Amino acid sequence: MNNLIVKASIIGILVLGISSCTNYHIRKGDNYFDNIAYHDAIDQYEMVYPKKNIDDVELKLAEAYFKTGKLDSSQQIYKRAVERANCAPVTYFNYARVLMANGKHHDAANYLKKYLQMNSSDLVAGMLLSSCNSIGQRYRDTTLFELKPIMEDQFVNSFSLLEYQNGAIFTADKEVYSGRKMAAWTGNSYLEIYSMQKDEDGNWLSPELLKGDVNGRFHEGPATFSPDGNTIYFTRSNYIKRKMHVNESAENNLKIFQAKLVDGKWKNLVEFPFNSDDYSVGHPALSSDGKTMYFVSDMPGGFGGSDIYKSKWENNTWSKPENLGIEVNTNGNEMFPYFHSDGALYFSSDAHNSMGGLDVFITYFNGTKWAKPENLNYPLNSIKDDFGFSLNKDETKGFVSSARTNTDKMYAFDKKPPTFNLLGIAREKGTSIPVAGVIVEVTNTLSGQATSMTSDAKGNFKLKLMPEANYDLYCTKFGCFSKTDKISTVGMKYSEDFFADFEVEPIVIDKPIVLENIYYDFDKWDIRADAAIELDKLVRILNDNPTIEIEMGSHTDTRGIDQYNLVLSDKRAMAAVKYLISQGIDASRLTFKGYGEKVLVNGCKNDVTCSEEDHQKNRRTEFKVTKVRK
Repeated sequence: MNNLIVKASIIGILVLGISSCTNYHIRKGDNYFDNIAYHDAIDQYEMVYPKKNIDDVELKLAEAYFKTGKLDSSQQIYKRAVERANCAPVTYFNYARVLMANGKHHDAANYLKKYLQMNSSDLVAGMLLSSCNSIGQRYRDTTLFELKPIMEDQFVNSFSLLEYQNGAIFTADKEVYSGRKMAAWTGNSYLEIYSMQKDEDGNWLSPELLKGDVNGRFHEGPATFSPDGNTIYFTRSNYIKRKMHVNESAENNLKIFQAKLVDGKWKNLVEFPFNSDDYSVGHPALSSDGKTMYFVSDMPGGFGGSDIYKSKWENNTWSKPENLGIEVNTNGNEMFPYFHSDGALYFSSDAHNSMGGLDVFITYFNGTKWAKPENLNYPLNSIKDDFGFSLNKDETKGFVSSARTNTDKMYAFDKKPPTFNLLGIAREKGTSIPVAGVIVEVTNTLSGQATSMTSDAKGNFKLKLMPEANYDLYCTKFGCFSKTDKISTVGMKYSEDFFADFEVEPIVIDKPIVLENIYYDFDKWDIRADAAIELDKLVRILNDNPTIEIEMGSHTDTRGIDQYNLVLSDKRAMAAVKYLISQGIDASRLTFKGYGEKVLVNGCKNDVTCSEEDHQKNRRTEFKVTKVRK
């Protein structure tokens, strides 16, 4: 009995100790999580999960994994969470984000639909669902950008590479060694701004910390320069001396600072006048004249998340920030603006039609409002975060940052024009039999350059076309009808193949060729609008073949008086000729004749009962070549 009491007491103490230990790790994990110290939060939560299945710990651990780029672990935990009967709706949304980041857009769409059934007004979820449904469009042309990684192995994360003078600057962190202070979110060093130059062969030399007072004790980040290169505007953590400043929500906000170049070092730091201890202001980008600053903020009055604002330099001060509006900003996060000299604004967003995470978008201001942002697509964008975009002056090269390898890395890219090809085939009319020897002449109407080629034994011909050009296409073979066409690549942003199908039809003297769908009102011969559409096709044939002369022939069915049908058909044929002349066809090339009911194509003679369909076959308009001029 006494032994039982002692054993029970020992077990109780152990259970109490385990429970107390569990609660300790949860409390510490929650404290780190609430202070966005996700790296440390993970260490504490892993002490508890999955030994103890506590819903709150499970969801916070999944989110902490997501925030630190451990996507497979995040997906695995969220999957368990959404399979529970009491799953909170927001968990469906969070799980969908992870699935998108792992390239599983079909599965993500299903969970976004579930979430939207309970939160139909969530605009970001609606945008992400549209993104999942249109993910194929993001791969529509993979030739426009060619990316090459910039290898800087000494850094864990490096991003926002920007040309400066003969080199570039960028932001990066490093792996933390024992005894050094680390950033709680990632467990790496704090972010700092580096510069680097190129050697004579164009290879990057070893990076160096930006000289002067820009880099401090905590985070420094994306920067921009004045047009003369003597002023830098950069992002910095909000801290005083050696201590970070946190607001009532336990958040450390970002601020924009300015510094001047003095004897090769950045000095005289000045705060941007619209910084605040209550919200973040960061990621500055200047217009090419230096008179407009674009930046990111989560200040009150925005659309949600972080928005892009602009401020103008007027009367030696920066004007009150102006939100770029609903065309650019969403309920999600818009970040990393970059303004190019041609007036284009590039930025990253995790909403709009993102592939997953942040994607780079482009928009223009038309004087009244910003154009709908356009996704720059794969391979510039990926299913992970893509941001820190910049472009050289001639728009052929640039830099972008991406987390596609699960850490932020910098890439140089070549921006290439879309490619266009003319792919054609010549075949016998009404068959798939190829025709060799068809001469194809393609003329660039802007440059006047003409290219001639001949269809091969398989009837094929191919030509590469130039961007921003108009082309006239002329296909001909001796003794056959010629054909023309027009092709334009003007304004086309994506690569495309144009297909030309040339049906080769021999010119046979006096062989009738029926014009389909030529109809007249009862007892009339006026050319109706629908008949004009078909006659316009004949106009084109006559223009394409200027040496032929034709006869227009009109036929009726057998119903009605024979002589009346003859006169009516003659008037109809004459009306068709008059229409052709009105469209510029030389009258000397045209004759007409009404055949009435004399030339039937079936057995629907007088006193023979026929269907309306069979009668219609006899009511036709034809043309035939009567002569080929030399």
